[in-house]
Amino acid sequence: MLCMKHDANLEEHGKVGGIGVIRARPLLKLSKGFLSWEWVVQSWRLAQAHDAVVVNLPQFEGWIIAVFAKLFGKRVIAVYHCEIVLPDGFFNSVIQSLLEMSNMLTLLLSDRVVTYTADYARSSRLLRSLRLLKKGIKIYYIVPSMHKLHVRKARIDAFQKKIGEADFVIGVAARLAREKGIEYLLEALPAVRCHPGLRAGIHQNKQWIPDPARNDIDVKVVIAGPMEPVGEDGYKRYIMELVRKHRDDVVFLGEVKPADIGSFYAMCDVLVLPSVNSTEAFGMVQVEAMLCGVPVVASDLPGVRVPVKKTRMGSVVPIRDPEALARAVVAVLKNRELYTKIGQEVKKSFSPEKSEKAFVDLFV
Repeated sequence: MLCMKHDANLEEHGKVGGIGVIRARPLLKLSKGFLSWEWVVQSWRLAQAHDAVVVNLPQFEGWIIAVFAKLFGKRVIAVYHCEIVLPDGFFNSVIQSLLEMSNMLTLLLSDRVVTYTADYARSSRLLRSLRLLKKGIKIYYIVPSMHKLHVRKARIDAFQKKIGEADFVIGVAARLAREKGIEYLLEALPAVRCHPGLRAGIHQNKQWIPDPARNDIDVKVVIAGPMEPVGEDGYKRYIMELVRKHRDDVVFLGEVKPADIGSFYAMCDVLVLPSVNSTEAFGMVQVEAMLCGVPVVASDLPGVRVPVKKTRMGSVVPIRDPEALARAVVAVLKNRELYTKIGQEVKKSFSPEKSEKAFVDLFV
């Protein structure tokens, strides 16, 4: 695996899970990416030495190794994960245009193209253009391979101790990035907390039970994910400013270890994906949460809406609509058992064996 040495503390050569990793030293950083002469050298060497090249897009430098692979008569497979939507501004517009041109060149050089869902492919400007420019190109739809995660009571207890008492826990598994739309969930929080249907009730063993004696509830938003994502300093400041209004209701866990993420999901009453643009193409975290028995409220975005619509294990809401988001969260919290009884559909729809076989067939 060839990637950029984005952190000076990382080794230039190593292994991760048995996979050989080469990290090219960057010359300089541009927006969220890098320029590197060593990338060109390693691309030439690796394309020559292997039978096939898999390029993960979006990335500006992917076309380099794709060109070398074609020169050496090797197969090129492009995995198109998502489109990048950078913040407004002249510099970002130039960067985005160059990125899209390089991604299109990589796609045109590819023998096979993979994306997660047909729903996303239909909405993608680049994939639609690819079909027009390269007649007969076949696009394969393969969802990521996801296995059921481990849930440990000790880790759930540790998380609950950290967040304190709460009647309901709304989970978010995301880095602090603009496309994640976390601000819309924060704007929806007061409406959830004050909803009359929830105020007159208590929450026991993941069940909502009416209780006329109660006139207030404690709802907490718990966010698990990196706090310092690349190129998102301004967005982080913006979110932290909003959090001041909800200081007692929002908890940041930071990056949660892979071994503990299942316990995080299991602690939540609902997982919310309030994403706002096509940089979010599927939302693997929602399937992981479903496999742990947790319903989901997700934005009505191409690809992102697919898991909820396939499994009916949650609700889909319009993007950037705090009121609709609040209504959907309340509906799931009040009727949680209706959404969690169909967990078998998740296993059937998102079988890891099916995904892995599809990729193996494609590569060999």
